[in-house]
Amino acid sequence: MDFELWYLAAVPLLFGAGWWLRGVDGRQRKEETHGLDDNYFKGLSLLLSDKPDKAIDHFMEVVRLDPETVDLHHALGNLFRFRGQFDQAIRIHENLVKRGELSESERMLALSELAQDFLKAGMYDRAQAAYEMLAQSKDRKLEALDALMHIFCTERDWVKAAETAETLEKDFGRDLSHEISHYWCERAELARKSGDIARAREFLKNALTVKADNVRALALTADVALSEGKTDEALAAWKRIEDDNPRYLSLIAAKKADVLAVRNRGEALAFLKKAFAETGSVDILAATVNRLDNWEGPAAAGAFAVAALKQKPSLSAFSVLCAMRRKENPESEEAALLADITAKQAKKLGRYQCRHCGFLAHTFLWQCPGCETWDAFPPQRIEES
Repeated sequence: MDFELWYLAAVPLLFGAGWWLRGVDGRQRKEETHGLDDNYFKGLSLLLSDKPDKAIDHFMEVVRLDPETVDLHHALGNLFRFRGQFDQAIRIHENLVKRGELSESERMLALSELAQDFLKAGMYDRAQAAYEMLAQSKDRKLEALDALMHIFCTERDWVKAAETAETLEKDFGRDLSHEISHYWCERAELARKSGDIARAREFLKNALTVKADNVRALALTADVALSEGKTDEALAAWKRIEDDNPRYLSLIAAKKADVLAVRNRGEALAFLKKAFAETGSVDILAATVNRLDNWEGPAAAGAFAVAALKQKPSLSAFSVLCAMRRKENPESEEAALLADITAKQAKKLGRYQCRHCGFLAHTFLWQCPGCETWDAFPPQRIEES
């Protein structure tokens, strides 16, 4: 009986001791993590307040206190990359890749971030090596191949770009015929510039095999044919563009008119006038006025410019008319002043705009320098759209 009373008296004492020890342990944990939590939440608050520079200092302290925070390492590396401090971002992600305790998926994520660091820093050789390693991962292969294709295009390695695109088609069912056809065109351009017409023809044949209605390949085919004096072949290629993609007439009209003019100037002028009526292109208007001036005189050219302005009124068309009036009256200061002013204003509107990212260019381009999309520029200038 005495034993049982003692036992009952000890229970509250044991409970009190346990409660006290729990408080000591809690205070100890709080003291250990106080700096970490405090810096973490301060950094998060600064980041949400759009103050990444100050946030980084606090996150660096968290990483110092707890090196196991993998997610925070990634966040910190991305912040450094965003700020342009690529050496810091690379160091953080390289350390993560080397950590032996990471799972395979975590390691591949770190390698992906590291590859992006290299890419943003312009270190294409190291980015390529990282993405080639990443391509061995089943879950990351698509991401890696997309990035590799971008790198090869940037470095103008069209052979590897085409090989990578073909792998994407085979393994992921992507239709990249459009891009591959342009890669062949790029190789054809290089061969043509080096004087290797046979290779240029071979590459253009491949481009049209991949995508039969590629306007660029057809236009280059016509150019190659003209360089060899094969005007009928050039006319046939232009005819396909007219029939299948008439909105690209402005890119070929002047060249075709000059070929037609060799046998019949009237036929050439009729073609140009019809093309302008269909497209309203200021480039075709300028080509028509220029040839009318050379073949029939300034009066005929001026009359057509006036009629064209009435038919398709625009500042660019008015600029063409003013340039013609200046040519007719070379001694007139007013004509010269008006021509200069309208030319400057028309130049602002006479640009091409990428339909994907809005990049503006003064000349027509097959690939947008901004978003790197092929055929992103409509063949019409902004004012004509």
